[in-house]
Amino acid sequence: MAANHKKNRGFTLLEIIIALFIFSIVSVILVTALHTTLGTQSSAEKKAARLAELQVALLLMSRDIEQVIDRPIMTASGQMEGFVGTAQTVTFTHTGFDNPFGQLQRSTLQRTRYQLNQGTLERLTWPMLDQAKETSPDVRSLLTNVSALRFEYLDDKNHFQTSWPVSSDPHQSTWPVAVRVSLTVRDWGQITQLYLLKGQPIEPSN
Repeated sequence: MAANHKKNRGFTLLEIIIALFIFSIVSVILVTALHTTLGTQSSAEKKAARLAELQVALLLMSRDIEQVIDRPIMTASGQMEGFVGTAQTVTFTHTGFDNPFGQLQRSTLQRTRYQLNQGTLERLTWPMLDQAKETSPDVRSLLTNVSALRFEYLDDKNHFQTSWPVSSDPHQSTWPVAVRVSLTVRDWGQITQLYLLKGQPIEPSN
């Protein structure tokens, strides 16, 4: 009977402690692996969303700039050129403002500006071309965490200018041949795009 009693005894306290210790180690490993997996997934989703944000911003800028039209506007302070560019901002009139079947009481042209405001690339659009003093633009934030934005304008002599119109050249065309946009974005560094306005090949000399 003594032998049978010994055979049917339960776990000792030491065995239970060892089992709990092993279980704790395995649990920590599994929880760490799960946390790493979730963190990687979250990081990948954030990068994908960031990339989509960049693609939308570049697509909008490309569509707008490549549809520039020579349409000056009137403001409260007087007439403004159809295309006005500085190193930090570019403002212009462009086509492509959808108005299906002419049902809306507005033009298919739109006045648009791109600028950097406190680290955010913004697209400003006005509800009408000619603007009264109280006319204010709609502002859309396109891309965040932008540390620098620069515009350059390729003239018909294949030179980049830092502003447009070029005041020193009275024979300068209405708008540039192309616009070069340089964005410095966190995570990707500097991104440069060249948008053609006139449709001819570009061979910039500088």
